[in-house]
Amino acid sequence: MKPGLLVTALAVATAFLPASAATVRDWSWLNGTTWYVPTNGLPAYVYTPSQNQLSPIQDQTVYTITGYRNGYFWGRTATKLGDGAVTCKALVGSVTPEGSIYLTFTDQPFTQSSTTTTGLGSMVRKGYQWTMANQMSTGSSAAQVGHWAYMVQTRPGTASWYSLPGVNMSVPDFMAPCMAAAPSTTG
Repeated sequence: MKPGLLVTALAVATAFLPASAATVRDWSWLNGTTWYVPTNGLPAYVYTPSQNQLSPIQDQTVYTITGYRNGYFWGRTATKLGDGAVTCKALVGSVTPEGSIYLTFTDQPFTQSSTTTTGLGSMVRKGYQWTMANQMSTGSSAAQVGHWAYMVQTRPGTASWYSLPGVNMSVPDFMAPCMAAAPSTTG
């Protein structure tokens, strides 16, 4: 097999594999990145127990990772469920050397009635880019939302930066109400 074909074959064969300790040991490059839900990942579901009804809803979530240290990261999150308003949350997460992700999202501004949403995921190569295959569930006894998506990066100069799927807003406009949501650090 020609060297170019071998490289291409290996790239295709590993395009959808999860990260491994042998391939990725340092996720510090996550610092300063912004992630969003692409169009095919927008569908989520709301379960209303009182009616025993499951209904589709659209969920656009964007987060910017503002810090990283030793496998832990943090930042700000903006979410829009269906026709609702944008809500803001602080993001605190961790990523193992193998790429397993644990996420917590806490309402900001915080009050005694604030909720925390947890999520699980993994870093997965799709094509030539890293994605975050994340799952989460949140809500109260009155209604719960479940959602999963391959979140992808966006940055200035890309189409998604100027028009997020499902909300038709730029990332800066979508994130504007949430700029104070990122945790500060000590030490």
